[in-house]
Amino acid sequence: MMTSDDFVKIFYSKFTPNIDWDNIDEITWMYGENLFTVSSQTIVQKDEFIKRIDFVLNPKNGFMRNGESDGHMALKSFAKDYLINYCNVPEGEIMIEYPLMGFEVDVIDKDLCFPTECGDTNAFALKLEKYLYLPSTKKMLVLPYPRNRNVKVFEFIANPRFFEYIKHKQQFLNQKNYKFRK
Repeated sequence: MMTSDDFVKIFYSKFTPNIDWDNIDEITWMYGENLFTVSSQTIVQKDEFIKRIDFVLNPKNGFMRNGESDGHMALKSFAKDYLINYCNVPEGEIMIEYPLMGFEVDVIDKDLCFPTECGDTNAFALKLEKYLYLPSTKKMLVLPYPRNRNVKVFEFIANPRFFEYIKHKQQFLNQKNYKFRK
């Protein structure tokens, strides 16, 4: 059974002081209610992460972005590899920083089956809800910063009750907002 602290390690892997505990507690509650499943696997050893940083810093490899950390770029390149090697997505169908549901997802395939977030992920409960609720999504992936450990991917898969919960939550919030506007 995963706890709020376990989810913090996934979504706030750099231990930022701006942890949204309400967000984390909702995710933990949803997990405890079996609304989604989560699994993880190591995809590369920590020394490969360091090598990948050197790779993404080389301008000829096409990962350089202004204002983006090398660690984040390295994680995005591992996410791309994961989509190719484990999700059978052709390389030409992978998009980086794609606008989706009011956010920019770090890495995703053109069919929107595998939205992937890398590094620290604020507003994660909202992203989890929105991305998993999309009819095209098969699973949402998260690659946290490795913090001197191996690089892992976490896979979130919606269970049937997830869709019922989100629909009910949306109806509740719509009614609440309607009453507020009157």
